Amino acid sequence: MVISLLLYTACTPEPEAVAPRSPAQADAATALTRISVDVRGVRPSVEDLAAVEADPAAIDELTDSYLHDARFPGRVRDLWSEIYLTRSESYLIYAYQYGLDDQAAFQQAIGDETLQILSYIADHDLPYTDLVTADWTMANETLAQMWPLDYPAGETGWKQAHYTDGRPAAGVMATNSMWWRYTSTSSNANRKRANAVSRILLCNDYLVRPIEFDRNVNLLDSDAVNSALQTNPACLNCHTSLDPLASYFFGFWWYDYTNPGEASYYFPEREPQYRSYTGTERAYYGDPGFSLADLGQQIAGDNRFPMCAAEQATELLLRRPLTVEDEQRVVEHRDAFISGGLTVRALFKSIVADPAYLSGSTDEPGFVPQKMLTADLLASTVEDLTGFVWTYANYDMLRSDAVGFRTLAGGADGYNVTATARTPNATLVLVQERLAEAAAAYAINAEPERLFAQLDFSETPETNRAAMVAEVQYLHRRVLGHTVAADGAEVAAALDLWTGVYAVEGTTQGAWAGVLSALLRDPDFLYY
Repeated sequence: MVISLLLYTACTPEPEAVAPRSPAQADAATALTRISVDVRGVRPSVEDLAAVEADPAAIDELTDSYLHDARFPGRVRDLWSEIYLTRSESYLIYAYQYGLDDQAAFQQAIGDETLQILSYIADHDLPYTDLVTADWTMANETLAQMWPLDYPAGETGWKQAHYTDGRPAAGVMATNSMWWRYTSTSSNANRKRANAVSRILLCNDYLVRPIEFDRNVNLLDSDAVNSALQTNPACLNCHTSLDPLASYFFGFWWYDYTNPGEASYYFPEREPQYRSYTGTERAYYGDPGFSLADLGQQIAGDNRFPMCAAEQATELLLRRPLTVEDEQRVVEHRDAFISGGLTVRALFKSIVADPAYLSGSTDEPGFVPQKMLTADLLASTVEDLTGFVWTYANYDMLRSDAVGFRTLAGGADGYNVTATARTPNATLVLVQERLAEAAAAYAINAEPERLFAQLDFSETPETNRAAMVAEVQYLHRRVLGHTVAADGAEVAAALDLWTGVYAVEGTTQGAWAGVLSALLRDPDFLYY
């Protein structure tokens, strides 16, 4: 494969100046690719690209179809996994402690419970407030063997279920997965959990607040620390609202996080223990409450809740931090979100129609800044094109760190790396190289009908050059979204590469695998 890539580089001519496409065509094709990748996790088909190039107005209908695609819920999970950070492999309990032997499935199930709730709400057009008020969770057969759930007997896959241990109705805030990820020490007294709720649901992260801390406080003296939390102005800046919020979570006060019999259950009788740890009554920014269900209702009625969702969705889809200039458009997306019944689809539809989303927030004519594929998108786009899923011992190699290459491919592990990469680095390029090689070999040998339906692999440049040219054109169109001329430099370079690899490999299939691998490693595949 190294030989093939060297040949491809050597055969690729210097770029020539070409006349740009008309603005309508350029905008429509670029916009459709961007929407398809962000909403479905796959590149658009050649038929869809042709439709919007012939009629840019067709993008509206296609956008609606993409938002109702079966892959949309998965994209919601992948996007918000960067917010929830529950897809971690650092939990304190292991599969064998529940009598399970599939650690990969165990970790995947725990990491996705809260995200499955969100994606179910998105897919079924339920109001976003269900996220914090629902009396149900999502579970699969793995979680059903671990936790007190009424999961349907004999079923498999993710389905609605209910905890049976008397926990309040509070959506994601009443899930084991959430609090396995965000644990608490005795001295922290659920403040970490309170901040997680504030950060995830209200976009208010206490840890980024600027404070001037009193260095005279003896941090080794617990009594002095507790006194400071209640009297020191620097401490009160946060703890006046943080501690009453933390007091809601003592039903999840587990004495031994490594004991499945302890950490699997909610304990209503432990709810009053906040009096011993924080000494602060339960309240939400001054509004008293009694149970976790009250907190869900309080958050659902907070204006910051839908605004936070709009901010998160906008930033996740733009793939860049929001600025002051984005404030008005986020407000508009929030308004569309509310008027659309607080459905996630209404929010997405507003954002992907935003000129800032389509243009990359630039006024420079003819220039559309591109976004880089995340590790999740690398996996989904390659699978859609080739059928290849990179697994080992049941671990998805692009969604695991303990066994796979998620962080090396620019992903986040939820603990050590909490944000996905937005620019390439050396390890990402190496992962892309190995992925491209494996996927190309799989596509040729296992599912050639996906990309090579026009060939029977008997063709050579000497026996049927026209068919080979047509195949190269199709691959450029399908894999990169490019339209290349039959007599263009791209076709000539690809056929030269094919010939060079064929001379080494000795098979037409191996030669085509070299061409496909080179395209999957092209920067235009990594960006969209």
